[in-house]
Amino acid sequence: MSKFLSIFGVVVFLYCLYLFVMFFFSNDREAPIFYGSIFGMLNASIAIAVSEILNKVKSNKS
Repeated sequence: MSKFLSIFGVVVFLYCLYLFVMFFFSNDREAPIFYGSIFGMLNASIAIAVSEILNKVKSNKS
């Protein structure tokens, strides 16, 4: 589960980073895309952090 969270978090983070960068280069300034990309990067960072915590808990149990 922790490996899935880590991979999922990285993929979502990269996609939202792409949207964030493209927001500044586009002529169409829509705020929902900007806020969605920030929110997505935050959620992806949380998923990566949770996978790290799960890895540490697993290693402490063994």
